[in-house]
Amino acid sequence: MSLRRLVLPAVTVATLLVAGNFDAAEAESPLHIVVGAPGKNQLPLALPLTSGGGQAQAFWEVVARDLELSGWFDIIDAAAQVEPAGTGLQPGQFKFEDWSVVGAVGLAKTGLSTSSGTMRAEVWVYDVPGQRKLGARAFSADASSWRILAHKVAGEIVQRITGQTAPFNTRFALTGKASGNKEVYVVDFDGHGLTRVTRNGSINLQPTWSPTGDRIAFTSYVAGNPDVYVADLVAGRITRLSARRGLNTGPSWSPAGDFLALTLSLGGDPDIYTVNASTGARLARLTRNAGIDVSPAISPDGTQVAFVSERSGGAQVYVMGIDGSSPRRVSFQGGHNTDPAWAPDGRELAFVGRDGVFDVFTVRSDGTGMRRITQAAGDNEDPTWSPDGNYIAFSSTRSGSPHLWLSTADGAHQIQVTSGKGGFTNPDWSPAFAW
Repeated sequence: MSLRRLVLPAVTVATLLVAGNFDAAEAESPLHIVVGAPGKNQLPLALPLTSGGGQAQAFWEVVARDLELSGWFDIIDAAAQVEPAGTGLQPGQFKFEDWSVVGAVGLAKTGLSTSSGTMRAEVWVYDVPGQRKLGARAFSADASSWRILAHKVAGEIVQRITGQTAPFNTRFALTGKASGNKEVYVVDFDGHGLTRVTRNGSINLQPTWSPTGDRIAFTSYVAGNPDVYVADLVAGRITRLSARRGLNTGPSWSPAGDFLALTLSLGGDPDIYTVNASTGARLARLTRNAGIDVSPAISPDGTQVAFVSERSGGAQVYVMGIDGSSPRRVSFQGGHNTDPAWAPDGRELAFVGRDGVFDVFTVRSDGTGMRRITQAAGDNEDPTWSPDGNYIAFSSTRSGSPHLWLSTADGAHQIQVTSGKGGFTNPDWSPAFAW
């Protein structure tokens, strides 16, 4: 089976999705009771079972799982609901009192129908205390793409109640050991749809999405040396981009996708270089300091590079200009800080610090405002930000073997994403895909 067939279906199918407003002329305002960011002030949400039979139960479970992962809501237990089964979705077909009595502030009613292989999902969102409709929308797709419909519905619920988007239309690239070797995989936002990208039986590490989500760069030992490869998900092929003698590791894409920063050890010591993203041709050397300079991360605006250096003793996080100018240290607590990752707005960096175990921290790009995200919960490594900046994902051993975990950006809400035997490390969050 080709790489194209393995990786693209969930993205390509999403472009077939058709959406339409029930009330095109009606401009309902979001509830906005949930303020700030996800993880705080979780809003009590009633989510009755999806009507329509067939895959309705599985559909509801995907919607509920998305909303649980999001951290915006406290979903009211179905056992507490008093509304009779089969009650309608639309205004006038149910009683708000049935939901206020169980403490609901938000209410989301969903329904499914299928005709000639096409599935239609509808969602109606309500403000229970205000007894008003916040909005309603319908989505259609091929019936085989019902999970995408569920993600769309969950996103609509978040948007109608909070006024914000949710990253349900994203995926993760990561390293997994399901085959016994470290291979590159992609997985949906909710941990479903694990799909293998590499099949070389070697060690493959540090996958990173291109800005357009159509390529993944990674490091592989398949040729006996740590070299950088690029998987083109559209063309369905994997090519070796950088195979200099010694290290070729830690690729990071420029915002335009035209070049990558990576670590090379051409002179013996590891240093940061840039190479052409199409040819692998060397463009510039960014560091010349004695000692180790590794783990480059290009800023979202393309003007800076975060990296790890031992120039001050232990491993610390630094930031320099895209041309290697004006390096400055931004991590100061502890003697081992690694794995920098930029927030989408370029104002903060997530990184990993060692304090007995490995934990995730954030710091402003000027080195101030350090905040601890994880603590006393196994080893937590490889942080990566969601495209909206509301979340940080990372690999954690808190439940045993490494799994993908999700946290709100302030650390308030943390939840496991992947399941099974585990072995998932090096996650990288994709850009948002157009569904």
